[in-house]
Amino acid sequence: DKHWRVLALYLACLRAGLVYLPLNTGYQRAELQFFFDDAKPRVIVCRPESLGTVATIAHEATVLTIDANGSGELHDRTATEAARFETVMSRPDDLAAILYTSGTTGRSKGAALTHRNLASNALALVEAWGLTRGDVLVHALPIYHVHGLFVAVHCALLSGARLIWLPKFDAKDVIASLPAATVMMGVPTFYTRLLAEPTFTRDTCSSIRLFISGSAPLLEETFAAFRARIGQSIL
Repeated sequence: DKHWRVLALYLACLRAGLVYLPLNTGYQRAELQFFFDDAKPRVIVCRPESLGTVATIAHEATVLTIDANGSGELHDRTATEAARFETVMSRPDDLAAILYTSGTTGRSKGAALTHRNLASNALALVEAWGLTRGDVLVHALPIYHVHGLFVAVHCALLSGARLIWLPKFDAKDVIASLPAATVMMGVPTFYTRLLAEPTFTRDTCSSIRLFISGSAPLLEETFAAFRARIGQSIL
């Protein structure tokens, strides 16, 4: 699930030279079976409630659990390990992550991403969007796909910006967070749901310098309605 310990696990994988493969937490057994069969992971980390299902389709992979409180076998195993480890010096073209495509034209395919891919994308976005240590990003995206993990989190880590870390998108929670933020990223449906809330006003958004939409096409009417109410254009 979306909690900060997942970020610690992700960064540890990059430092250790492992390949990170995030999967949607809503996937069911048949979907997980396909990804496990195709990717052949050596280690699988899941929530404790999913252990029974995952263990039966994990083949020879080691299955570890962790929950939002940090409890689970992953925590138990790390309790006896040193607090620090030496970073593996990965090369730019070494594999860093695999993300599966949405499968709109057939079965999902694993897209292989190198350390250079991840770095160049994030460095370009930080420069283009002018992100700095003074920025505060509202993060309501899931972190099992490119937008939530590689775009939002990487930009914050590289620029030193802070994150308002929301476990999921809830329009009222996002609106309550906006006065303390300077940047918001989301998918188009985030913005349609915000526009449905009467408390979403120019005053609420007065501190936001940049609204970003991605992952899917933003409808022209949503763009126009947002600009009319808030006085800003969604990027």
